[in-house]
Amino acid sequence: MKVFKFGGASVKDARGIRNLAQIVAQEKEDMIVVVSAIGKTTNALESVSEFHHAIMDDLSLDHYNRIYDAFVAQGELQSTRIVSAYLSANGQPNVWLDATHIMVTDTNYRAANVNMSATRERLLSAIAHYPAHVYVIQGFIGGTESGDVTTLGREGSDYSAAVFGAIVGASSVTVWKDVPGVLTADPRRHSNAQLIAEMNYDDAIRLTQSGAQIIHPKTIQPLMEHNIPLYVKPFAQPSEPGTIIHSQAKPLDIPVLWGK
Repeated sequence: MKVFKFGGASVKDARGIRNLAQIVAQEKEDMIVVVSAIGKTTNALESVSEFHHAIMDDLSLDHYNRIYDAFVAQGELQSTRIVSAYLSANGQPNVWLDATHIMVTDTNYRAANVNMSATRERLLSAIAHYPAHVYVIQGFIGGTESGDVTTLGREGSDYSAAVFGAIVGASSVTVWKDVPGVLTADPRRHSNAQLIAEMNYDDAIRLTQSGAQIIHPKTIQPLMEHNIPLYVKPFAQPSEPGTIIHSQAKPLDIPVLWGK
């Protein structure tokens, strides 16, 4: 089984969702498709929730973070409904899964910690109960044992994909981005940024710690523990190789300018 993760930029419009469907259709292996909220939806929902927060503050009410998580999670829930429906309408049967009932977390709202054993039990149970070639599920969101909706922190969808990949023993996890892969520098600041074809897990962790925004910092650990390769590929050119992060890669011997 493979895990594909599509970020908000890759599903920002109908064209992007059609492209996602074409990418998924090319794969023969069973897969979990992890999808973020469409475009800037999370930012928009966050703005609306802050308006409610101001009112709650004025009324001296607590529990804003819990309400925030339930509010912004709607972006992922709706985007995956659309993706699942489009795949089905175009001859790609799939099972839609609700991460708020599968990704089990603690109550640290807005930056929840994953309960791996409980999540493993629920994910494997869902896969066994609903056998399918394609599963569509949300990134970024989860839920507590008691049923409250939680989020894993901004940009947490990559981590969701890594957790799901580790649980199912995925042959690989691919994160589809609007960049060619992992670069040696921020292309917005360094015009000579180069694609890094491959790197090992340790170098990838160092890159995230130095400010590289391509990979969520928590993503690497569960993949490294299970020796699962991570591909970072451009969704607009899916045939391009992108970057592979795996244990066999030699240490980087080229200058990396992230954080500079």
